[in-house]
Amino acid sequence: MAEQFDVTIIGSGPGGYVAAVRAGQLGLKVAIIEKEKDARLGGTCGLRGCIPTKALLNAAHLYQKAGHFENFGLKIKDLGYDWGGVQKYKSDVVSKNSAGVTYLMKKNKVTVFNGFGRIAGKGKVAVDLSDGKKETIETKNIIIATGSVVRPIPGFETDGKQVVNSDHILELDRVPKSMIVMGSGAVGVEFASVYARFGCDTTVVELLDRVVPIEDADVSKELARSFKKQGIKCETG
Repeated sequence: MAEQFDVTIIGSGPGGYVAAVRAGQLGLKVAIIEKEKDARLGGTCGLRGCIPTKALLNAAHLYQKAGHFENFGLKIKDLGYDWGGVQKYKSDVVSKNSAGVTYLMKKNKVTVFNGFGRIAGKGKVAVDLSDGKKETIETKNIIIATGSVVRPIPGFETDGKQVVNSDHILELDRVPKSMIVMGSGAVGVEFASVYARFGCDTTVVELLDRVVPIEDADVSKELARSFKKQGIKCETG
């Protein structure tokens, strides 16, 4: 007999796990399905988006600040960075955040299925488990919180080395000498700021007439000014 739940959630990102926690707090029997191969919870935000990028931004900010310590009468001999150490710091932050989500699932008695979930009919969710087994869940309610993936650009395919997307760039084994960032949305300008602060010659290319074009014009102007001070070049439409 298929296991029965009040709520089944497909996806363990912020939309999914927060819904799972709240449903559990309200006394409902909850299942959450996550396809991440290593069984980590947190979704795009926790594993490849908000959390790791903010960790890198924090490290880059501290490194930049350290370069100005002499203004405060402080001296650092041979200031530098260990990129492997920076990446380890980022990975540790991601792991701790994911472990926190796992803890919340246990605390609120949410059943976690590691595998690919799909709606198989009214009140049914089929799960291809990561261990190769298959399971069908019967549920009164279904929440689809599958998040997003990197959008490919036809004719401009990534290779993970010279042409990279926002997933690849989190795992680079070195800081490149130069970089062109295509697009100046939140993701693009964050990575531009990170790598520029670590010494990468960075150029941001934006189709529209200003950086972060969906933000207020004042925000765009201030960011452009900040980028100029950091040595980040901006080419806009």
